Amino acid sequence: MVSLNLLLLIGACLAGTVLWKLVSARETVIENIYVPEAFAKIGYSSDVFQSLVAGQLIALEDSAANVIPASAKEEIRLGSDMPDFSVPGTSISAKTILQYVREALPLPVSTISGSVTGTPDRYVLHLVLVERGQVYRFDTPYGAIADLDKNLSDVAIDVLKKHSPYIYASYESAEAQTRCYAGKGACDFSEPERIFSSIVDAGDEQPNYKWALLGLSKIDEAYHDYKGEINAVSRLSAEYPSSWSFYNWGIALSELGCHKLAIGAFERSIALHSSREAAFNAIGRAWLALGRQAPDRRSTEAKSDLQNARDDFRIAVYLKPDYQEAHVNLAESLKLLDDDKGARREYMSAIKMDPTHAGLAYARYAELVGNQKERSELLSYASWADNLHDECRASNSTSLLESQGCSITTQAETTRIANTGSHAGIETVAATAAPVPDCQGLAVDDRLSPEDGLPDFPGIAP
Repeated sequence: MVSLNLLLLIGACLAGTVLWKLVSARETVIENIYVPEAFAKIGYSSDVFQSLVAGQLIALEDSAANVIPASAKEEIRLGSDMPDFSVPGTSISAKTILQYVREALPLPVSTISGSVTGTPDRYVLHLVLVERGQVYRFDTPYGAIADLDKNLSDVAIDVLKKHSPYIYASYESAEAQTRCYAGKGACDFSEPERIFSSIVDAGDEQPNYKWALLGLSKIDEAYHDYKGEINAVSRLSAEYPSSWSFYNWGIALSELGCHKLAIGAFERSIALHSSREAAFNAIGRAWLALGRQAPDRRSTEAKSDLQNARDDFRIAVYLKPDYQEAHVNLAESLKLLDDDKGARREYMSAIKMDPTHAGLAYARYAELVGNQKERSELLSYASWADNLHDECRASNSTSLLESQGCSITTQAETTRIANTGSHAGIETVAATAAPVPDCQGLAVDDRLSPEDGLPDFPGIAP
């Protein structure tokens, strides 16, 4: 009897743990979608429609992944995947308890259900979104089953606008980034900027307030408004410090040429998330820039900067062995430290990982080759790799070009930003001596008091 009671207790505890995780999770559950028998007969059952709706929402979030920190994502699952076991010692199912608790409490869970009406030749999909006591209804236009993918994509965007303005704005921002970086029309982030701003203006009680501030900072970065980016992330870092906020701060400082100050920002980022390989790569880039800028690269100071760069790149590669950009940067630091053998090894590693993103690796490797024919061949490979990617344009930021492996990074100093006091465009000018950067008042220590910069709530680091 004692053993049986103990087993029941253990089972109840395990069930309670599972239920708590489900109850407290931020997720969207796709429930039953009723379909007429005519649809089921041709392979479009209720389960198929559930999966297709879930797939469209997941695809939108995946598209937004470039601007959504991992901790700001939501889980999308099918109602049929929810556990349905009986709580030990009772006849009540876990699904029944979960549904009751969610209805009784204002939990961060949304449900989507629906139905299909009409015939396969002329149908309408009706979806119902329920969250926080509000009910929203959405319909596709009339169409044939052949138009299902397009109609589902459109209605999923409509659902996302209501369900999560933040993720919708992130999706729109990612789409605008793709067009902007590829040079396909003017850079226009007005729609995501409007939504992010509305979330921020509503106050920090909004669940995605901090991430909307981060989104605004990324838009400033896309516009090359790096001082605007620092204004956004310094506000975010003071209120809700995270590894991402300091990382963006460091990127903005690096793009402005304030490399020493960027190192301080990246160190804050690493302190909040020590395993973030991107921050180690970025801080290595700052040390590398300082080493390159030294009047005498043989000086003790320049050598120390390059050694720091090498060490940080090695950490980035250790944390993520297939980090192609970090391998290229590590090779560059080794080359400047006169370790040509090590540099060749790292360049070749980067090229083998993905030749189509190895333009910079090919170009840098060519600098180590004495044979003119071999060198020309490597440079032709670099040009080939660059031509595969619309993003490889001199008007894009150095950090973006390096992340894409563009050989045109070596020419990026021939561009500058048109300073019109607004989100203007980019203009290319003849190469001139790099101006001394104006870094006054932009450092982390200039914007934050000594006690700022430490997380004051759990789970802020993505």
